[in-house]
Amino acid sequence: MLYTLLWRPEACFKTVFNKFTATITGGDFCHSELVFQYTKSKWLQILSSFSSSGKIKERATSLSRRLEDIFKNSDDNTEISLCFYTIWGSEMNLRLLTANDPYIFNRLPTINGEATKCIYSVFNDEEQRVALGFCLSELHKKYDNIKAVLFWVPRFNCIRQRATLPSKYFCSEFIVYCFHQMGYAKNYRPENTTPNDLPPILNEINTTLSRRTM
Repeated sequence: MLYTLLWRPEACFKTVFNKFTATITGGDFCHSELVFQYTKSKWLQILSSFSSSGKIKERATSLSRRLEDIFKNSDDNTEISLCFYTIWGSEMNLRLLTANDPYIFNRLPTINGEATKCIYSVFNDEEQRVALGFCLSELHKKYDNIKAVLFWVPRFNCIRQRATLPSKYFCSEFIVYCFHQMGYAKNYRPENTTPNDLPPILNEINTTLSRRTM
């Protein structure tokens, strides 16, 4: 399962800067992330499917070994949640979410808690595999402070043609680029998308997905 995690300017994001960010972008949220949640056996299966050479395979192999080491005493049906994220002044990274972590940033979110909101999308297995491959390929790219500040210039709902992916991202830009890899949200320009734009974008995606299952 793949879902989008939105943060309000509460808890670990409760700062004047994040409150300002949410206000000027016209909504409740200041930060966004992608969470992949699978059983241990499903994680190992998906990660082993990246068989071609290159950094995706290397990172998938490394992640598989880490998961096997961390969860070596867990059965195959153990649920494991990994979150891909980028924050100001840092780089694209991932972290493990668990139910009882004392720090809320590393804790599994509720569907619509005080600090977070989860939006679930029923992507098929191949779409989720494409999304995971993209996330692995973009790990360690720097946060783009300039684009994050200038998200509003210009604000057109059209995608600029790109031969290559950006060398830096801000949080919601990264998520929309991920959607693009799966074939969704093509009419949205990632560089002009904020966390508060994601709920209506996801509503459109989920409407499309629901029609597919009818």
